[in-house]
Amino acid sequence: MSDYAYGYCGMPCALCTRYRTEGKSKCPGCSHDGYYTEPCKVHHCCKEKRIIHCGMCAEFPCMRLGKMGDFSDLNTNHVKTRTCSAIAASGFASWYREYEERADLLTTALERYNNGRMKRYLCELFIQQDIETLRNLMRHAEALSGNTKETGKAFQEIVRSEISKIPDKGR
Repeated sequence: MSDYAYGYCGMPCALCTRYRTEGKSKCPGCSHDGYYTEPCKVHHCCKEKRIIHCGMCAEFPCMRLGKMGDFSDLNTNHVKTRTCSAIAASGFASWYREYEERADLLTTALERYNNGRMKRYLCELFIQQDIETLRNLMRHAEALSGNTKETGKAFQEIVRSEISKIPDKGR
């Protein structure tokens, strides 16, 4: 099992641009005592209750989580609520297995299709889309070749094409 960091609030840290950067602005992620854990009321609440995620709390959803806004650096499409609801419904282990796969797929996408200007685009894509869509995108992209500028542009075309086929999502 990987050790991808996650936010107690539902933020998938390993899919965040701050986690995926180098240098002083790199955040190790909330479950690894990242930048945001000290001021985070949800983090402190989970620690006090000795639970590893907000979605596992008997009081979920609560006001503390409800007052928390979406992550300001990325368009996450309310990932915190989706993550906590998935954990509440299916358990942490089930969610984490899919999360690992998302993070691994994002790593591959960043290595193969990032032309140096796509990190945010790719992170948002892997946060917002369902796992089946991501698997499909990556299968279609396997045949891409060329330099990173070419593969990055071709990958974006695959994404546009595939997302437009999903009812109500591509518009």
